[in-house]
Amino acid sequence: MSKAVTTLPEELSGGSQVPDREAVQAQLRAVLASPSFHGSRRCQQFLEFVCSRALAGDIGALKERSLAVEVFGRHPDSDLGQDTIVRVGAREVRKRLTQYYASAAGASAPLVIELPLGSYLPEFRFAVSRKDSGSLVTVVVEPSPVPTPVPTKPVPRRWYLAAVCLLILTAGALAAWRWGGGAPKNPDFEAFWAPVLNSPAPLLIGVGHPIVYMPSHRAALLNEKRLPATPYPMQRPLVLGSKELDGSDIVAVENQFIGFGDMVAGNEISQMRARRGHNVRVLLASSIPFADLRHSPTYLIGSLSNRWANELSQSWCFRFIFTPEHVPVIEDTQDPGHRTWTVPSKDAGSTPEDYCLISRIPNSPTGGLLIVSAGIKQFGTEAAGRPLAEPTEFSAILSKLPPGWEKKKMQLVLHARVIGNTPAQPELVAAHVW
Repeated sequence: MSKAVTTLPEELSGGSQVPDREAVQAQLRAVLASPSFHGSRRCQQFLEFVCSRALAGDIGALKERSLAVEVFGRHPDSDLGQDTIVRVGAREVRKRLTQYYASAAGASAPLVIELPLGSYLPEFRFAVSRKDSGSLVTVVVEPSPVPTPVPTKPVPRRWYLAAVCLLILTAGALAAWRWGGGAPKNPDFEAFWAPVLNSPAPLLIGVGHPIVYMPSHRAALLNEKRLPATPYPMQRPLVLGSKELDGSDIVAVENQFIGFGDMVAGNEISQMRARRGHNVRVLLASSIPFADLRHSPTYLIGSLSNRWANELSQSWCFRFIFTPEHVPVIEDTQDPGHRTWTVPSKDAGSTPEDYCLISRIPNSPTGGLLIVSAGIKQFGTEAAGRPLAEPTEFSAILSKLPPGWEKKKMQLVLHARVIGNTPAQPELVAAHVW
């Protein structure tokens, strides 16, 4: 009697073998308890909901509207064309699943849980190589007898060698086809990055770095005495009152930290370039001498925290400025009324939306290609970096530009809703090509 597999109908799995219900549930518990999911109750609820419904055979519940109501508490009549919370949540779950299976615990897990792109139906498969375990399936039934395997004749060694040679030749042919131009491409996306592809120099990524204010040693020591003891050292919030602090207790730390949005944008572009076989150099913007900008195509992330991005963009149509009330905005310098885009913000930094700016300047003041992306807040910086690395998503934005933009300078103002501290897919609101 088998305890872990069953054969599904052809239309569901092509006869593949699948983990049993208990094994999937055990793996789900391990995933939900892992550090990758521990910090997000909403992601835990999302994954637990779709897996439990799939195991129960309730596939009809795995629709966007059902998830919006059951997991996110939305009204049944919500406009899901505007409210993208389910899609944003699914993207976050996929990211956390990837993080989990890249960890030591995930790499040794016997089963893999996946949430395919474009679907809310989870898929379960064995993590190890075994007969018929390659296909992904979602339906589980009770254990069934294992058929007695039919003995097979040993295959001569020469056939193994022939098969290996054929595999190598096939892989080489596919690689040549992919990188030689046979693979489908997004022409607008390729045109945007063409100067980088054609340059022998690596792409230089200059990351902005905000000034971080930290408590002095005196304040930190006094603060720890006010808080309950912990079994291990960890940075904790400052709970001291304003009367207990003076100006010297708040210390400005420069050139040591980067924002989360900057990190995500830099990581997205670095991975995209690496997949195409191109090198990148990632540096803090303040540490980059102007001479380096002249010798490499450059991508600058951030504006208000990025010296070079701020300085080089002041003569462009769209730029970041502070209003007299010290509110950061994106300004249209060529509009007679000097229109601006800004966002509501709280002292803690949260906001329900953000605007971001992407600039691509061939023959820039640096002498070569200069690309800059930044948001008013970190959410916009993250939202601007993602499409730059996603061919389909960015091509949809570039297709709205006038013909011939490929050889010209361009700036794009994008808007993104922010749901649960995660930016949704940005939309184009203004463009300037010259």
